Amino acid sequence: MPVTSSFTPLELLRLPLASALREEFVGRPISSLRTPAVIIDRAAFKENCAQMGAKVDGLGMHFRAHIKTHKTPEGTRLQIAGGARTLVASTMPEVWGVLEAGIDAGDIDDILLSLPISADRMEDLNDAQEKAGNIKIRVMVDHAEQVSHLSAAAKRLGRKAPWSMFIKVDGGGNRAGAPPRSAQMDALLQACKDEPAVEIFGFYSHFGQSYASRNFEQAGQYYAGEIECVNDAAARAIELGLKGDWILSVGATPTAHAAALGAAAPGGLNGTLELHAGCYCLNDLQQDATSLVREGGLALTVLATVVSKYPHRNGGEVLTDCGALAVSKDVGPVPGFGRVVSKGHEGWSLGRVSQEHGVLTRKEGAKEIEINEQVRIVPNHACLACACHPWFYIIDGGGDKVVDVWVPWKGW
Repeated sequence: MPVTSSFTPLELLRLPLASALREEFVGRPISSLRTPAVIIDRAAFKENCAQMGAKVDGLGMHFRAHIKTHKTPEGTRLQIAGGARTLVASTMPEVWGVLEAGIDAGDIDDILLSLPISADRMEDLNDAQEKAGNIKIRVMVDHAEQVSHLSAAAKRLGRKAPWSMFIKVDGGGNRAGAPPRSAQMDALLQACKDEPAVEIFGFYSHFGQSYASRNFEQAGQYYAGEIECVNDAAARAIELGLKGDWILSVGATPTAHAAALGAAAPGGLNGTLELHAGCYCLNDLQQDATSLVREGGLALTVLATVVSKYPHRNGGEVLTDCGALAVSKDVGPVPGFGRVVSKGHEGWSLGRVSQEHGVLTRKEGAKEIEINEQVRIVPNHACLACACHPWFYIIDGGGDKVVDVWVPWKGW
């Protein structure tokens, strides 16, 4: 069935009203909050952004911030303040959210929609470009047929400027992208070669496999592999007769951390190197397992309440209201679904989850947790944990009172 243009009017998403939430919750102790609840330490978030920006700037590289982890105007502004002039969004509500938040060309240069473009979103993207003015809205492609759809949409919509595109390159993760040396890449590049409706802005790769890194050296190897991947795709474009001042965009939070810490980049590049990352602003257990997260860099926890105890099970287990719909079911190198970081309760983990139930399991010697106590849990994956919640409670510098409430953009 062929697709037609699709839209999600932002006013129909009916997000909670941030001003009303602030009036209700700012100043309250987090112990008074209904659980489960996302708690973000704004000072840690801000410092994560500042450190990443400063280090990447010191390397003489561009930095592109992915906003899909938190999906909020407040978090986006902190990423921009940390030095990001370009953004990546995973959904159209994020793109529109940035534009509606008053973030303008004085703040950023462009926004990239990271999912390879589909025909039903082209009119929406064109409307976003008209709203964006001097902020460039860029698209992702990884198949020649997408170029045909972009060309047809440009004619239908009367676009005066060509669509600005990143070509997604698959470096072995098998998620999205065309391998740099493949029939699919060749067909895509040939489709771009004589098509006035599109222009290649750069080549983009995401090495999700870098999450397997356990130290700087391993992450550095993935980082070098990412660069070789996009550089090879650019080399193939040159071989096929294409020319351009291309951006070579690489990154996942582990490789971005490695680059910021001085991992070597290969030379002989066919473009300008750009680093992108998203989870770096919050971090989580997946990132912590790489050993590259700074001290104090875990900015997100999920607050949960203990509702029952089972001393007869496995040396003693407790039940919380933090289930899969509060932290997701993503797993990582750390066993279980999260780690308790509340002072005095070290040694407890979120060992099992079902929809609304979460069972805390303990290491030998861990202190007892009582019914009605609250605990804070660092999840495996911050991006999906955030997506489970309607709003986020903000604390500052390790404090125990709410100083702000952030409402994320929702929907597709």
